[in-house]
Amino acid sequence: MTVWIIEPRDPLIVRDGRPFGPVPGARAVSLAFPFPSTTTGAVRTRDGLDAVSRFQPSEIPRVKQINVRGPLLVELDAGTGDVTRWLVPAPADALLLDLEPADTTRAILKWLVPLQLPPGASTDLPDALAPVGMARRDPRKPCGKAPRYWDWGFFEQWLLDPHDREVSLADLGHNGPIRDARIHVSIRPETQTADEERGALFQTRGLEFTHLPEGRALSGARRLGLAVATDGPNLKPGIAPLGGERRVVFWRQSGKTLPSLPDALKEKIAALHHCRLILLTPAHFTAGWKPAWLLEGREDVVPSLRAVALRGCQTVSGWDFEKGKPKPTRRLAPAGTVYFLKLDGDSAAIKRWVDTIWMHCVSDGGQDRRDGFGLAVLGVWDGTFRRMEV
Repeated sequence: MTVWIIEPRDPLIVRDGRPFGPVPGARAVSLAFPFPSTTTGAVRTRDGLDAVSRFQPSEIPRVKQINVRGPLLVELDAGTGDVTRWLVPAPADALLLDLEPADTTRAILKWLVPLQLPPGASTDLPDALAPVGMARRDPRKPCGKAPRYWDWGFFEQWLLDPHDREVSLADLGHNGPIRDARIHVSIRPETQTADEERGALFQTRGLEFTHLPEGRALSGARRLGLAVATDGPNLKPGIAPLGGERRVVFWRQSGKTLPSLPDALKEKIAALHHCRLILLTPAHFTAGWKPAWLLEGREDVVPSLRAVALRGCQTVSGWDFEKGKPKPTRRLAPAGTVYFLKLDGDSAAIKRWVDTIWMHCVSDGGQDRRDGFGLAVLGVWDGTFRRMEV
């Protein structure tokens, strides 16, 4: 697969489904980050353009078979525009706590693990799943500056060796695109005055793909973009609209590939016969938060689910251009969700299984997997349920 960079030129608006029209006080509000369906639709539309940049409806059956993985947030080189840093959503099995005395630049990182219930205790979790949390109580407050996106280098260490420690927030990552709010005035072309009848003032809230480290001058701002990996054969670099309000983005091919699987990680998972699976993009499962396709046996390995760490759910809909009507609303397991798995199979089979899962999509439906929902990586877990201590 080839990695393509989508770099917004203007603040990107990824609509949240609320109506937006020419009425007084109207607001177009963007989601915090695009769903895979947004970037996948853009990839397939661009792949299906003819010589004069018109999309051909006859191409719909073909482009729907194009595989897309992502989007992932990336930092870009100021000169070449290529990827210099991969960023992924913060995993749900990590909790940042404030230091005492307070330090706005550092925090305590805690690993949330499957817990063994005390004698006589029970939960309403289905399928005898274990609760996930801190094994030992810590009275410190959650960090109010916890980054929403982690640097890949730090994240890879978390996959290989999760443990409690003090961390630098700047080294850990940042909050991604800046929220950009703008007030616009609707002007009548014939009079060049405000259009009071249709609503003279309206507001848009978009995502400016720039990161300015705290305390740095404006010259230290970093360019951000979206990266997708795809096997689309006809993509070309250039300028195109994307998302709500058709904001302009630049398309360019990257010389990078998606982050590779560390050999040490594969060896550890094969030896332990257990692992964590972390979602990098939201996933759609028929049973809501619980995967089905992922738990099917393949490569002579049968996974079983032992615990889940997730932060609520997300809801997605959209417009079906093929059918000309809205898509059904669906619930998604959000990016960052962590599944604790037991792997039944020998070590060689587990290594093959790991290769089939790493940086692949694990949603239940084949079309959802082709659309980029449920991009996943794997991390170490030894299968131990920690005792709850007070």
